[in-house]
Amino acid sequence: MGGPSKRTKIVATIGPASDSEEVLRRLIDSGMDVARLNFSHRTAEVAKPLVERIRKVADEMGVFVGILGDLRGPRIRVGEMENGSIELQRGKKIMLTSEKTVGTPAKIAVSFKGLHRDVAPGTVVLLDDGNVELQVLEIRPTGDVVCEILRGGELKSNKGVNLKNRLVSLPSLTTKDYQDLDFAVSEELDFLALSFVQSSSDVRFLKQALAERGASIPVIAKIERKNALDDIGNIVRECYGVMVARGDLALEMSFEDVPIAQKRIIGVCRDEGVPVITATQMLESMINFHKPTRAEAADIANAILDGTDAVMLSAESAVGRFPVEAVATMATIAARAEESWITGELPIPPSIPDRADLEAAVGHAAHAIANSVTAKAIIAATASGGTPRRVSCHRPKMPILALCSTKEVCRRLSLSWGVRPILYEAVAGTAHLVRLSVDAATKVLGAKPEDVLTIVAGTPYNMPGKTNLIKVEKISDALRAEQSEAVE
Repeated sequence: MGGPSKRTKIVATIGPASDSEEVLRRLIDSGMDVARLNFSHRTAEVAKPLVERIRKVADEMGVFVGILGDLRGPRIRVGEMENGSIELQRGKKIMLTSEKTVGTPAKIAVSFKGLHRDVAPGTVVLLDDGNVELQVLEIRPTGDVVCEILRGGELKSNKGVNLKNRLVSLPSLTTKDYQDLDFAVSEELDFLALSFVQSSSDVRFLKQALAERGASIPVIAKIERKNALDDIGNIVRECYGVMVARGDLALEMSFEDVPIAQKRIIGVCRDEGVPVITATQMLESMINFHKPTRAEAADIANAILDGTDAVMLSAESAVGRFPVEAVATMATIAARAEESWITGELPIPPSIPDRADLEAAVGHAAHAIANSVTAKAIIAATASGGTPRRVSCHRPKMPILALCSTKEVCRRLSLSWGVRPILYEAVAGTAHLVRLSVDAATKVLGAKPEDVLTIVAGTPYNMPGKTNLIKVEKISDALRAEQSEAVE
């Protein structure tokens, strides 16, 4: 990839502004690591050729780009509006109904028939990302909900509905989600994001649905509901990764609480060694303008300094005027933020607590040893991606090269901070592991004979779920040993 050398991963949403081969190539060259497909705005029929296009371009460029399918989830929406939009006036009354009807200033349809069971007098109902705010006055025997308009404005068709500080009794997967789930399995997508997670049971439900289809696609839990924070530890331990979806989260809590929630979620993910994506409005101004605001640059940098693995673009790369520039800008900001602590300009990210399990302890030790010997790189041989992830969460200053025997594992590491996946043959013993490590460090990093490598792996080799071996090797010693073996 071109552009600045950064370790934070970039997730870019692909849409009309970015779905051509030419733009995809430029996005990858500018620093895109993961392509996000938003199933809220995309059908399987449209997504299939796009998946093929992304994989084709990545293969031609010799890189591994993960594909993240983002399930729409149980989103409540308003129906069609008269003439496409209506104007709501503060202080007026409006009725919410599950009946199919064209919306007027007096009555609008919502997509959830059980809405009346999840609200009570006094409940605040937010429409269109909070641009319109209602308060429930009365629930009628018919199930219609009468509200007062607290904040008015224009309301367009099919906008979202949020219930502030209320649990929603919708199932975690909708009919469309199951269709998109089947598509994700058939196309072997690399990640699947679950929207509106309320508890760890939602994640387990999706994992079970995948298992029933013979698949094990890594699940990314989107934290966008306030009640998810009450179960954040269990959610993080249950999923492969987490997305801090700040848009809907800001509707569930006071805006001043969102940065605190973000830092808390990132901290829990780092403690558990789980990749975390920070998302929503990171470069919102670049939808229409060619450079970011100072606040946006600070937002990205601070998320990275807090320890996020990845940062995400939504409309900026999907429908914006400057998708490539947005990715390049994000990469530049990321590289500068990382440089600030790698060079000692700022304190390093906070260390994570010791964990009792063997694999985590070995990952921690590999990082500590690499620092002590000033290693050129940490080389992690992996069958599932677990070994390099256990090192990545410690944010080592040196590169992490992951030796993977399948493209699938290479792509799944596209979300892990600082990990550079490399496709290699399966490890056939310790001596072979050392040879592969020296070869990778020499070819990728230009390592010299005097350089030292910290090698971490799991034995038996090529079996997932084990990280139990650390080997420190000076390249000149490894080359000498190899020559001796050849002579013998």
